Amino acid sequence: MIKAIKVLVALLILAPMAALAADYQEGKHYFKLDTPVSTKASGKVEVAEAFWYGCPHCYTLEPVLNAWKNKLPEHAEFRKVPAQFSKTWRTHGQLYFALDSLDIPKSVHDDVFNAIHKQNRKLSTRDEMVSFVKAYGVSEAAFDKAFKSFKVRNEMRQADAVVKGSRIAGVPALIINGKYRISAQSAGGNAEMLKVADYLIEQEKKQLN
Repeated sequence: MIKAIKVLVALLILAPMAALAADYQEGKHYFKLDTPVSTKASGKVEVAEAFWYGCPHCYTLEPVLNAWKNKLPEHAEFRKVPAQFSKTWRTHGQLYFALDSLDIPKSVHDDVFNAIHKQNRKLSTRDEMVSFVKAYGVSEAAFDKAFKSFKVRNEMRQADAVVKGSRIAGVPALIINGKYRISAQSAGGNAEMLKVADYLIEQEKKQLN
């Protein structure tokens, strides 16, 4: 009798997990990449977001994503990967990495989103970008040096390789540990995309042990 009860309890515990696994199907809610792309997280499950500053969907997702990534487990690590599908996208990708290399608060990335989507500032020309960074005490010379640096251009090449290798057609999209691609469309919305990411993070955690 006791053995039967233990089996029943085990089944009740495992049932929600099995249901979760059944809910998220490869080829429907997420896609496994034919060839994994490079990651930067060492000993952790990497979550990379492909994005563009000018994307309204990325802008809408940003506050939700910020709250979510701040609660990621210790075995997961988040990074942004600018998509570069056009000249303006490449410029914004270069801006992202240049800002990231400067000694200014990381909240500057939120300010870029707000400048583009709330203040109607394109931030697609050098003069517009220089004017923007001056508010953070960054000189014109310092910005130019960062924007044109080898480090930034190398990071752009790496980001482009990740996006192309993941066969991402639009943003926002998530790449889990260089192996899986998730989009809001495939997952069924932004909130579901993050839930699918949570599921895959836990699946990949098993590979760390």
